[in-house]
Amino acid sequence: MDRSESIKEITAAIAKVQGELPVIDKDRDNPISHSKYANLDSINKALLPLTSKNGLAVMQYPVNKDNKIGCGTIVTHTSGEYIHFDPYLITVDGNKRMSAAQEGGSTLTYAKRYQISAIFGIVTDEDKDGVQSGSQNKQQNYQKQGQSGRAHNQSNNHGKSGISTGASGILNNASKIIQKISSKTGETEPDIYQRIKGQVGFDDTELNEVSNAAKFFNEVQNQWQSLEGNK
Repeated sequence: MDRSESIKEITAAIAKVQGELPVIDKDRDNPISHSKYANLDSINKALLPLTSKNGLAVMQYPVNKDNKIGCGTIVTHTSGEYIHFDPYLITVDGNKRMSAAQEGGSTLTYAKRYQISAIFGIVTDEDKDGVQSGSQNKQQNYQKQGQSGRAHNQSNNHGKSGISTGASGILNNASKIIQKISSKTGETEPDIYQRIKGQVGFDDTELNEVSNAAKFFNEVQNQWQSLEGNK
């Protein structure tokens, strides 16, 4: 991180913005965790009028390095003070259903959302902390209240594979593998979900279809097997 010699004025302005920020609606569904998150448009609509009001300008720029795509963010103040935050980068894997431009754009949007949220202390995903450990509780952590019954009815065991049928069941099984990937790599489960979702080229609504959920599951499984050296 780079910064001006003094950041007294800019930090005071950022504090004012944080104090004035309204609750940002989480208007997008994550079918893996059965939770919601706020997209970049919603964040910018709430944030940018307040940064401008308090003498702040937010500039985000794309970064491409070592097969990773992301963004850096510079926050400047009318006093001349600035803070330049190091780029947030995400590894890009080839996606046959998306062009390079589409995949790059999706990854960049995701990186911008996470970095600007971190800078201004915006919680964009539903908080799942504090859930007790154990496989049963972890599974409940991925089920939104009121949907768990539907997920249970749509899923059942399928032979020795242990994979459930129905889109909800398939996504629940994908969530178990995502937990393993997260434990092994340190990447958060929401980050893994968003990254792989972009790689297969489906939005949240499309993942409610069984065939699309199955393709998503296969990609999750492939990435886990690659980590384990089974491919």
